[in-house]
Amino acid sequence: MKLKSIFLSILFLLPLGVFAQENEGQYVETKAVIKSIEKKRAGRKTKEFAIVSFTTEDGKSIETMVELMRVPFLGSFKSAGDEITVNYNVANPALAQTNSGHFLSKYGMYILILLGIVFFVMNYMKAIKKK
Repeated sequence: MKLKSIFLSILFLLPLGVFAQENEGQYVETKAVIKSIEKKRAGRKTKEFAIVSFTTEDGKSIETMVELMRVPFLGSFKSAGDEITVNYNVANPALAQTNSGHFLSKYGMYILILLGIVFFVMNYMKAIKKK
C-alpha cells in the first residue's frame, strides 16, 4: 500500500515539476547601468543589490533591483555608474537578474551534486586502497 501511494505521488508530481520548468518565461539580455548599490545583512550572510536602469526591446525605461555576485570579505567589485549585463523577463521586465546570478540559479544545484559525487568517490577510493 505504501509503495502504491509513493508511486502515485511521484506520478502526479513529476508532470508538475516539468510544467514549472517550462513556464520559466523568456528572458532577454541587455545592458544596464548601476544607479546605486545596497548591502543587506541577514545573520552571517551579506548580499549586495544594485538598483539598475535599462531600456527594454520595446523602448520602455525600467528601473529595478538585481542581486550582484559577491566575494566574501571583498564585495562585488561593482560601483555606481558601471554598466552590467542583465537578463529581464519579457512579460514582466521588472524581473531581472545578472548573468552570474542567472548561471548559479540555473546550474548551482547540479554543481553541488557533482562536487558531492567527486568527493565521495575520492574518499571511497582512499578507503579501498587502505584495505
